[in-house]
Amino acid sequence: MLSQASSRVCYTSGRGSRKHARVASTGRFPVFSRRIRHTRPRGPSVLVPPSLRSARLLNVASRSRTGRYDRLIDSLLLPRAIVLVCVILLAGLNSLIVQQVVEGRKEALVRGDEAQTLQHRALLSQIQQTLNLYEYVVSDLAGRRDTPALNDELRRLGALDAKLLDLLVLSRDGQIQHWSGEGPPPEVADREYFTALRDDPLRRLYIGPVRSSRAHPDRWFFSLSRPVRALDGSLDSVIVAIIDLSVFNRDLAEALAVEGAGLGIIKTDGHVITRLPIVTDRPMEERVKLPADLPPVGSSPGILKRESVSPFDKALRRQTWTYLPDHELWVITSITRDRMLSLWWSGVKDAIPLWVALNLVLVAGALAMLAASRRNLRNMRALQDLTARLETQASVDPLTGAYNRRQFDVLADLELKRTRRHGGNVSLLVLDIDFFKKINDEWGHPEGDKVLHAVVQVIRGRLRSTDILARFGGEEFIVLMPHTDLEKAQIVAETLRQCIAEAHTQPGLAQPRPVTASFGVATLRPDETHLSDLIRRADIALYEAKRKGRNRVEVDPA
Repeated sequence: MLSQASSRVCYTSGRGSRKHARVASTGRFPVFSRRIRHTRPRGPSVLVPPSLRSARLLNVASRSRTGRYDRLIDSLLLPRAIVLVCVILLAGLNSLIVQQVVEGRKEALVRGDEAQTLQHRALLSQIQQTLNLYEYVVSDLAGRRDTPALNDELRRLGALDAKLLDLLVLSRDGQIQHWSGEGPPPEVADREYFTALRDDPLRRLYIGPVRSSRAHPDRWFFSLSRPVRALDGSLDSVIVAIIDLSVFNRDLAEALAVEGAGLGIIKTDGHVITRLPIVTDRPMEERVKLPADLPPVGSSPGILKRESVSPFDKALRRQTWTYLPDHELWVITSITRDRMLSLWWSGVKDAIPLWVALNLVLVAGALAMLAASRRNLRNMRALQDLTARLETQASVDPLTGAYNRRQFDVLADLELKRTRRHGGNVSLLVLDIDFFKKINDEWGHPEGDKVLHAVVQVIRGRLRSTDILARFGGEEFIVLMPHTDLEKAQIVAETLRQCIAEAHTQPGLAQPRPVTASFGVATLRPDETHLSDLIRRADIALYEAKRKGRNRVEVDPA
């Protein structure tokens, strides 16, 4: 099924300034790497003790006025000068420490915000994949609603996914015609997943609010439904996927897995689909008021950053909002300000005793703070490694290990720019695994996932290091080949086609059949400036390969 991001997210500080670059290269914070030089004050090296001072005062009349002033300066001003120098040194050093702490706090917030954005993208991708999967399921059932023994098919689909509580096929009056459950079906004509589609003839998809199940006691769900309309536009039937909220929340909670992190999915009308962590004293069917400063629906704001006090735990949270227009949902991830600053504050608390010791014993305190700075540096390096792993998760398809569509677009755009500057050929392969849906339907999605992973391993083992392989969606993959003309690309595609057929067989068959793939090949034209044009022509060639019987390579004639 869907991939689950199960990484721990931490937060650190550090900016790419010259000062912090010196920290990374030397392993020391500059404020503690300086050598503190104690200057020797002018004058006698031994101060006069009080017991001798009174005796000398008896002979003051015999001494000159100049000598008397010199002794006065030595006895009164010199100790004060030493104290003043120490105070100045301590004040200067402490001011540098305070500045370092303040800068570290700012950097911790910046790093924490970056890590929270990466986690938001990973969770957003998981939610979109889940919703798109169920949208595909109901769309597929809409075309097969008159299939004999449809109830058995619905039960089979429901058994493949623990999140599917029920699958329903409703008549035009809201009665259940087919469902994946056992026994007499409940009355659902009053449910929003039917009434919303009945009352709005223009709506093509509806995600319903959280409701309590009538067929499954003590179970909560939300729904995804799709209408099937007659030629005159009237409602003919409704296909509904009932999604178990507890299983849905469990998968998201495993992906969240960060102390202080939160996740919410809210409809545009304020109905809460899910909220993590779960607040037990809040109703499941709650409805909230969305912030007034959100952009209007349909304006495509992308990622929106906000900071506010949560009404649930009363904590100040940094929030990241994204609107899903196809599903009319807001996806919100958040992290508490305390969590963003936890490592920074941990370092500060560790440094407080050392700071006190530094004021009492200057050198000992400096050495102790150096040890604390090294601990902080190790934490920063560990968190930088974690950030790099999160960036990898945001750019790689977790199932197959190939690049995802977003990362492919970035790399392909760079390659096309290089080609325009320096010349050369760029070719594109688009391949699709033949009859992959049949593999999933007959042997289940886990076996289908194994096939996808194995195909990627075969392809990757026969490409150059400069070639770019990505999962384009479902069972479709794409390969960008720099410095490759059409003839060579066709040879590579044919080699890959043969290797896939020879290396893989469909599981569970008494007479194994090879897993095959169809290929479309195209080469960038001199007048083309957009990657989409190249993909479109390769895609046309792919569909031509499918039309001619699959398991073949077709080349764009242009």
